[in-house]
Amino acid sequence: MADNMPEPVVYHIQRGRLVRVKDPGAFGRGDCYLVDAGLKIYLWIGPSSTVDEKFLTAAEAVMRDTARKGHADIDRIEGGKEPEEFKSLFEHFRLTDEDTEGILRKVQLETKEYKLWRVHHQGDETFFAEVPLSIDSLRSDDVFVLDMWDKIYVWRGRDASARERFDATLIARKYDAERVGVQDIELVEEGSEPEEFLSALR
Repeated sequence: MADNMPEPVVYHIQRGRLVRVKDPGAFGRGDCYLVDAGLKIYLWIGPSSTVDEKFLTAAEAVMRDTARKGHADIDRIEGGKEPEEFKSLFEHFRLTDEDTEGILRKVQLETKEYKLWRVHHQGDETFFAEVPLSIDSLRSDDVFVLDMWDKIYVWRGRDASARERFDATLIARKYDAERVGVQDIELVEEGSEPEEFLSALR
C-alpha cells in the first residue's frame, strides 16, 4: 500500500448484495469486487465471474458515481491483469480461488428465466434488488426492470422520482452491455403496458 494512503473500502458481490470485505487485498477469481477509493472507483472483474456479478458491480459503481455528481473516475480491472497502481492500494494483494455462487443460476442461462428488479431511491442512495416476478410487485412510486433475456423492460411508476427513472435506465444499459448488446431496451409507463410485459408477470 502506498505511503500515507488509506486503504480503500472493498465490497464483494454476494448473491446480489454488496458485502464489505474484512480482508481487503484478497480477490477471488470467480467473483467481482467494487473498490471504493473516494474519487476513484475500481471494478475488479474475476476471470471466472458470472454476468450478473459483473452487471451488479458496474451498476453499483454508476450509482455511486452519480451520487458524487460524476466526479468519480471509474476503472475496470480484469482479474490477473492488475496495474501496479491498483496493487499498491493494498498491503497484501493476492488472488484466490474463491467463487461465490451468483444469483444468476445455471438454470437461468439454460432456460432464459425472467427476472424482475426494483429500483428505489432513498436519501442519497439508490437501491437495486430482485423482487418476485409478479404484477403485485409493481409499485407506483418506484421503477422496475424486467429482464426477459433478449429484451429489457424499464417500467416507470407514475409517482417514481426522476432519479429512479434515470438510474434504472443506466442499469438497463449496463446489463445490456454485459451481455454484449443482445437485448432490446423498452421504456414502459404505468398504465401503458404492452401485452408481452403483462404476460411475463402473470
